[in-house]
Amino acid sequence: MALNHRIIKTIPRHAFDKIGDALGILRNGVLVFDSKDMGSVMMDCCLYDWYENGKNLVQRYAETQPATPETDESYLLQAYLHAKYRILVAQSAVPGAGIHCQDALNGEELFLMDLAMSQSIPGGNAALATRTIPLGEYWMTSGAGLPISSKESILDALSRIESENHMSIRGPGSVALAIARACLAAGAAEYITYENVEASSKKRRRRLR
Repeated sequence: MALNHRIIKTIPRHAFDKIGDALGILRNGVLVFDSKDMGSVMMDCCLYDWYENGKNLVQRYAETQPATPETDESYLLQAYLHAKYRILVAQSAVPGAGIHCQDALNGEELFLMDLAMSQSIPGGNAALATRTIPLGEYWMTSGAGLPISSKESILDALSRIESENHMSIRGPGSVALAIARACLAAGAAEYITYENVEASSKKRRRRLR
């Protein structure tokens, strides 16, 4: 969280407008968030999918403010540089640890370390659009995932975006932006709910419907 907040502080104002427009949440010059999760998605896309002079903000931060070698922050920052945006289809859950997934974009199989998801989808029946960060033999999310309610909804939304040809950003981050926009257009943010943080550890902190 501390590292994310420091990188977020480097986001220039015009990047918010560009990313907001690409995600379809910039309306008449104003960013409109229908839920707090939309803000997290926008920040995530600003860090990884807004490029200037061929580099995104995470890459520029790593170059201009490198972490002390052999520290946890250095390890994490290097992992950020290898982040990938994916559409994950859950295969099975490992209670108390995470879920085994397959990336629908390239067929890659991976283990996503996420306690909340292991409790939210015990049957392994869910799909999620999210950015993943490699940590050794497993991955974690960047914390800005969007559940996919149905295969038809995401395909319809992607088709609509492609036909409208209105993506304001093209290049390395365009695929992630197209997927995130499609998910938001399909109402993905409405499928995220939160439970009381003071609830017992047996209750789910974040539930995917």
